[in-house]
Amino acid sequence: MSPGLLNRLAGREFEIYYDRRDVSVIYLFVEGSYVGEAYCPAFMGQRVSEWEAKAMRQADTKSAKAASAEVANARAQIQEDIETTKKQRGKALRQREKARQLDRQREEIHPSYVAEALEGLAPAARESLQLAEAIPDSEKVYSWEPLAIRYREKEGGW
Repeated sequence: MSPGLLNRLAGREFEIYYDRRDVSVIYLFVEGSYVGEAYCPAFMGQRVSEWEAKAMRQADTKSAKAASAEVANARAQIQEDIETTKKQRGKALRQREKARQLDRQREEIHPSYVAEALEGLAPAARESLQLAEAIPDSEKVYSWEPLAIRYREKEGGW
């Protein structure tokens, strides 16, 4: 489209003509006189007939719907995974609480020497996956030397 053509046509009625064998170019007429043409950048200068353009739009619509359905399925799977993880976390929490309560009852059920033997057979407690608390270094003990500052010679207005 020629520059400024849209501005000249703003608010005016115009007619559009095109050849069905090539819809990549449309011709614009105002009051019966030719004012310019407009090119379709989507076709990138290719000759595309009216039925080819319609088939392309339909194919694009189908692929967009398929992509949308695929995205919806992926989102549903993610939501399902989140719900499953929540359920697993809750189940593990309930199991730990039940085990803790049973361990507290063990003292009441067995004599002390049996409880001590059972503690010896129990697996070692797992270490926490969290980092140990930070301990600051002692003051004024550094394993590095300060670097000397080199000044750049001023050249060319720097």
